[in-house]
Amino acid sequence: MELRHLRYFVAVGEEATFVAAASRVGVAQPALSRQIRALERELEVELVERRAKGKRLTPAGAVTHASARHLLREVDAAFERARGAGLGIAGRCVVCAGVRALGSGLVGRIVERLRALYPAIELGIMEGALDRQMQALLSFEADIGIGIPAPPAFPSLLSETVDNDVFDSIVIAEHHPLAARAQLRLADLGGETFIGYRSEVAGEFTRAVRSEFARKHFTPAATYEYDDVFSVSTAVAAGQGWTLLHRDGAALVVPGARLVPLSDLRLPLPHAITRRADERRPIVFNVMDVMRLVMQEESATRDGRPFPDGSAPEPAEVPASDVAPSVMIELRHLRYFAAVADAGSFGRAAEILGPAQPALSRQVAHLERVVGVPLLERTPRGVTLTPAGESFVRSVRRILEEVQALAGEAQRARRGAVARCVVGSLPTTLARRMVRALVRETALDTPDLQLMLQEVATPEQPEALRAGRIDLGICHPSPLSAVDERGIDRSRLALDTMNCALVSRSSPLATRSSISIHELQDVPFIFPDRAFQPALHDMLFGQFERLGFRPRVDDSYHGLRTIWQLVASGHGWAMGFASQCEEPPAGTSAVTIDELSIPWGLDLLTRADESRSLILDIAERLHAIGSHAPH
Repeated sequence: MELRHLRYFVAVGEEATFVAAASRVGVAQPALSRQIRALERELEVELVERRAKGKRLTPAGAVTHASARHLLREVDAAFERARGAGLGIAGRCVVCAGVRALGSGLVGRIVERLRALYPAIELGIMEGALDRQMQALLSFEADIGIGIPAPPAFPSLLSETVDNDVFDSIVIAEHHPLAARAQLRLADLGGETFIGYRSEVAGEFTRAVRSEFARKHFTPAATYEYDDVFSVSTAVAAGQGWTLLHRDGAALVVPGARLVPLSDLRLPLPHAITRRADERRPIVFNVMDVMRLVMQEESATRDGRPFPDGSAPEPAEVPASDVAPSVMIELRHLRYFAAVADAGSFGRAAEILGPAQPALSRQVAHLERVVGVPLLERTPRGVTLTPAGESFVRSVRRILEEVQALAGEAQRARRGAVARCVVGSLPTTLARRMVRALVRETALDTPDLQLMLQEVATPEQPEALRAGRIDLGICHPSPLSAVDERGIDRSRLALDTMNCALVSRSSPLATRSSISIHELQDVPFIFPDRAFQPALHDMLFGQFERLGFRPRVDDSYHGLRTIWQLVASGHGWAMGFASQCEEPPAGTSAVTIDELSIPWGLDLLTRADESRSLILDIAERLHAIGSHAPH
């Protein structure tokens, strides 16, 4: 089987006659018929019923047609991703951000700028400071770190200081007498305990603080040192002592503590971007350029310095090819490339596959010309993958797996097994809109597909996927444990901000356009127990704590429909999403909460080893629908 067979068959399925299909693909009609028969022989099924007045796809043909369309789109997308990866303007990059970058909103501003300049780059964000950040880079969990520079103990990491955090304030428990002062001097803290970090995890910070204390002839009554930010902030809030912070770090102060400026201490500490010393992927350097740009702009604004015009890059997009790559290559090109990548040399790949090494080299060289960027680096010992090659080989392996599964899909359809896809979904407004759009779309162009829908809660979807009860899952992005998500791929479908309260239509609050969260203080909050979704529970209640809001929780419930029915009956309020402002659950009203705007949305879950083109085609359709959903 080659891509031309799939390309010709897609034309046959979409045109009224073989003559029209032959004209579309630029071949003679007899030649087209021979190619379709060759495909039928290989799949061992009849794909087209030839009639006097035309033709009709068999059930096996309908399934093969949907799969072939998806495969051709995936081949073209693989080339686009590889081209973007080679230029550094597409792909995924993970940033491990420290406390200051997260708490000050810097990471959010970097994400916004990157989205404007490089829309095809997917930026992953993970939290980590001090030693945790260095380990994330060394273990390849993260590609870039932003925080304190890497100490000399990490020679394989390179740091670039972009600006400085000026530590000129303290954080102290709000019940401490000094917390009431408008300003303090270092001498005022002589009888208090200083809370810092062990030099093993924050050596540069600890050395700078000790040096500054010595220069000021200041000695705290005692010093406690901890391993992480959480421990330090907890100790301060518990009244064990005080710690240093920069004056614009109010967002980082935990509940129970207060930020008080110092009049006689100004300690600048570097804020750096860190990467692996041997990093060579263009995407990492492009992301670092954007991070540097945002940080330098904000530093200039803070210091009252002008920032030069014309220093920002222009928005970049992956350049489109005039001709679809799937028209210019065949599956053999993909098989040869995958074999060379796996074998690590053209010679070993030629021994495995059979063709002479020069012929193999010519086929891969043609593939590289179509991509437009190098996929392999030739060395005396063999070949290594370029960044574009790393992206491309992942796509190629998935495409070849789908091709392998195509015959099985066609055979099942020939035996009368109904082509079906079971989607597990949530009953939220946005999820319902997406599923409705999917049903309408598949009914038009894949009428033989049986699309089945089941309501499945987010925590239950991974196991339902593994057990085969559903084929795809539309869920909330609440992270689950590594055990829960084993064998599952997760991708973002659409954004849906968590920003409103669902209240009963009979509630006095239902007539308001917006409310303060503190107006809900005495209204029971209806929410699942922590054991149902721990990460979601902790994230939301952490937001409440930062706002100084303690919800009244009388009891907990499982299931969104149960929660909404209780709200409609006047038993309390529940969290709502932006999509529910126009279409709230029956019997409820959605009222915007002034202080709350939590980025949320919907994710798509698939089995990591899913190779059925039909299911992957449905997943692709859902992503397309989600990309047009209002944010």
